Amino acid sequence: MKPHMVELLREVLNESFTHTALMLPVLFVVFLVIETVSHRTASSKVRRAFSQPFLGPLAAAILGLIPQCGFSVAATTLFLDGMIPVGSLISAYISTSDEALPLMLADMTTLPWVLPLIVTKLVWGTVVGICINSAVLLKKKPAGHVKTQAQSETRPCGCETGCTHGSSPHGAHSGPVEIASHALSRALRISAMVFVLSAVFNFIGHAAEGRIYTVLSRPGLLQPVVAAVIGLIPSCATSVALAEGFRAGLLSFPAIVSGLSANSGLGLLILAKESQNKSEVIKVVILLLFAAVVAGLLGTMISPPEYLLNN
Repeated sequence: MKPHMVELLREVLNESFTHTALMLPVLFVVFLVIETVSHRTASSKVRRAFSQPFLGPLAAAILGLIPQCGFSVAATTLFLDGMIPVGSLISAYISTSDEALPLMLADMTTLPWVLPLIVTKLVWGTVVGICINSAVLLKKKPAGHVKTQAQSETRPCGCETGCTHGSSPHGAHSGPVEIASHALSRALRISAMVFVLSAVFNFIGHAAEGRIYTVLSRPGLLQPVVAAVIGLIPSCATSVALAEGFRAGLLSFPAIVSGLSANSGLGLLILAKESQNKSEVIKVVILLLFAAVVAGLLGTMISPPEYLLNN
């Protein structure tokens, strides 16, 4: 193997290990909460609280702003266990910026753009989440609403790491030790999966970084669309490439908003791997991509010229 490839592999493995180590405590806390409230009555109360059409997406978007891929994975696990609705999940995905924010904060060229980026993604993620949750609630209100809710609460769950709209079978009659043990087991399993997937996609992302810049350099309305599609690639390297492209003046501000709105870290990978409902995964991807593209296109059309370049 060539020396530069060995160095790249070492860098990718170090990055993946660091991200996974930082993510493990977050996942453990999330799974601990899920296991603790997995009793049907408590679970229903928590589900109702997170299903609030306005406050749920806002809370998810605020948590997603924390620059650490563990929160998109945590939001995904909450969604898989039926604790948050799809609108709140997409709110967290849109507001997630992964590695881009620390890079932009560390550079004087991009530092003034950090606050506008955070505010834009927070507001847009909340708006999109509210719209999606409201649409789902309106769709459920006709005749079959009560039946659907009852079915979702009694649906059997036998998976080990996460259940689509179900609750864990281990929490109802378990003591603190059993709850903590099962939460740690689930967190370790997801973390191992994250490490492997992160290493693979980060390696691909770093290797293709030059080609990404070439594709992203197309100006006009096409740039936010391309940025959103590239942002879907589940890799920390993608968010780094978007941030570096913006710093170099290759991307407009609306384009980086579009790209980072679609970039949900490894959340989508975990969703695709763990969800038993693949059509639901496709729906989430389509909604996320559509929301990211719309954000970029709206920004391009209404932004003053100085917002189309960062230098």
